[in-house]
Amino acid sequence: MRTIWLGIGSLAAAAALAGAAFRYGMYFDERFYRWEWPLCLGGAAVAAGCAIRTRIAGGRGEWFVGAPAALGLLLLALLYALALLREPASVLGTLQQALRYAAYAAFALLLHAAFGARERRAWLEAALQASGLAVAGYALAGWLGFASFPSMILTTADARVSAVGARLAGSVQYPNFLGTIAAAYGIWSVLQLARAGSESRFGLYAAGAMPYLLAGLLTESRGAWLAAAAAWAAGCALLKGRERAAWLLYGGWTALCGAAAYRAVVAAGLRGAADGSGGGASAPETALLLLLCAASPAGLYALRRLVRRGGERRLGRLAWPGLAVLAAASAALLPPAIHGRIAGGGTGGGTAGARALFYRDAWTLIREAPLLGRGGDAWRSLFRRVQSQPYVGSEVHSGYAELALDLGAAGLLAGAAALALLLRPVWRGDRAGLLPIGVLLAHALIDFDMSFGYYWLLLGGWSVYYASGGERRTRLPGLERGRGSGLAAAFAGAVAGGAAHAATAGGEPAPEARRASGGRPLPASAARESRSAARRLRLARRARAAVLAAACACFAAAAALGWRFDAAVRHREAAAAVSGAARAAALRAALEANPYWTRIRLELAPLAPPRERAALLAAGLRREPQSVPLLWALGRLSAERGDVRGAAAFMRRALALDRFDRGKQTEAVVTMARLARAKRSAARFAEARLAAGAAEAFYAGFEALDRRYAANGRRFAVTPDAAAAAEQSRLLTARLAPDAAAD
Repeated sequence: MRTIWLGIGSLAAAAALAGAAFRYGMYFDERFYRWEWPLCLGGAAVAAGCAIRTRIAGGRGEWFVGAPAALGLLLLALLYALALLREPASVLGTLQQALRYAAYAAFALLLHAAFGARERRAWLEAALQASGLAVAGYALAGWLGFASFPSMILTTADARVSAVGARLAGSVQYPNFLGTIAAAYGIWSVLQLARAGSESRFGLYAAGAMPYLLAGLLTESRGAWLAAAAAWAAGCALLKGRERAAWLLYGGWTALCGAAAYRAVVAAGLRGAADGSGGGASAPETALLLLLCAASPAGLYALRRLVRRGGERRLGRLAWPGLAVLAAASAALLPPAIHGRIAGGGTGGGTAGARALFYRDAWTLIREAPLLGRGGDAWRSLFRRVQSQPYVGSEVHSGYAELALDLGAAGLLAGAAALALLLRPVWRGDRAGLLPIGVLLAHALIDFDMSFGYYWLLLGGWSVYYASGGERRTRLPGLERGRGSGLAAAFAGAVAGGAAHAATAGGEPAPEARRASGGRPLPASAARESRSAARRLRLARRARAAVLAAACACFAAAAALGWRFDAAVRHREAAAAVSGAARAAALRAALEANPYWTRIRLELAPLAPPRERAALLAAGLRREPQSVPLLWALGRLSAERGDVRGAAAFMRRALALDRFDRGKQTEAVVTMARLARAKRSAARFAEARLAAGAAEAFYAGFEALDRRYAANGRRFAVTPDAAAAAEQSRLLTARLAPDAAAD
């Protein structure tokens, strides 16, 4: 029966991991709400069970305190929740981040409760490998034209973005993140091959190693390639003897087969649909790929026999030359365009230069709130205000920089503590686990992988798996094994067995402690140590119970919040299917469930009564005071009402926060010019002059940007509509002088 439950748990874990990847990597919060609240409910149940066991039954709460990944992630969730006390840039963004990290912590806790024991880790291993094969396999099937998914292939004619014109993005819809996933799984597969004992286990990883490498190559993610190369070099230093020889030979052969497969199917991605929903491989390309998929495990099995039968010295002499030959052959098989991509070539100034702009502007924002940050989604909410060039980038392209923006130095310290809690048991349990985990952590330095929920679920899965690799040693608070007199050691053993939980009412040592000393009364010093140890045990148990109860409360609150946010999404989806009063009612229900969601206010405002619109939008500014969409909507509403001062003020505030939006710059000039004409026609000359002056001022600011900046290699030019409206305003101002004199 236990095996059945473990099998069900393994299937559920695999489904959760693969499902997260197939829901766009859980990048979009609206798609993640439906997963977050059940995960948090599960985490609350586990924490509550541990608290009850600790407080009533005398347990140690090991399911929770033994899940360091969950502890670290929950700490970050609490910091985001505390950020609500400091008027964050976005209340919704802060709540979303708190909810996300609580869900990540709950998932890690559930995995630890189910698979944290060493004898159960094989079930988690199966779940991790099955989900990885599903993600990489489906992405490759899409490249070949056998599967379809929106935007799973990025096609471009810009050589700075892709050397061959197409990049595999898979179900996560982002090539760099898919490349990181493939690289981490590729390292994991070769590591498991080097350690596989049974033939069946070896075959499972032999079948997946080459597809992972092929998927990684098709993404053209140089950052992922670099992270994989660093992990590969670290593996050469970490592994010893026969394992190192296997690591070198298996990796070299996999690289050779992957390079050959890449050359065979690299053009398939260019033959698919224009929307990037799939590629199209020819029959010979497909046949050659299938042949290579068979040759890769066959060669690995041959190398396995060599590794198992050869002596360590002989293997050491063969492994490095063999790797050199295989690596040279792999490099020769790669197309010349990829050689340029690897070296940087003409592509270096594109992505690297853009990231340099992001990081410089991020540093400007960090200096504004260096200690505590600006709350969740700080970059997305504020970057337009400080951006030094007219780039488009709603992500800062560094998970660690985003943490500094959101939570400041306190967040970085908490993140370091969370990483320490996550990596310490991996280091103690199985240090080789740092290789695939390191790929994920390293690439997050230069990209926004941490914005994907799938990233954290995979990181939690590997941390739990590798943390269970070594024996767990427990130590009683205040007592150390192997030290002190024989009598003290005997007493420590009695306490460790649960025999001395408390002292008697008269302050004497418990009878079990007396028996541990051979029936003789304990000396006074030992008796005092007995009572002190018992007090420490009681305090430690109460502290654990309090921590577990607090964790349960945090998970429960996150589950309730996730439920409400998910309800808002459902109401909005219902509103999209209806119109008129029914649509307005559904949007009001969505806003009631999630009053922090700006998009709902913007969609509801046109359907609301005219008198209610301004109040509806202004209420949103209290939660997102620097929201450009809200400010712009209020500016438009003021213009519709003929309020010149209000329209100019709101549009001016919006443009100060988003000056590189050519559409808004143009609309501001055109709107104020139109207001000026309307006011002149109504003989309201003072307001007409005010509106015309605002139009000219907006155009002057737009023109200044035209002269100073360039966007994506093109000059940031003013639009013809803005120029025409500004000219009309100047003429109108000239005509208004006689009108004012006559008036």
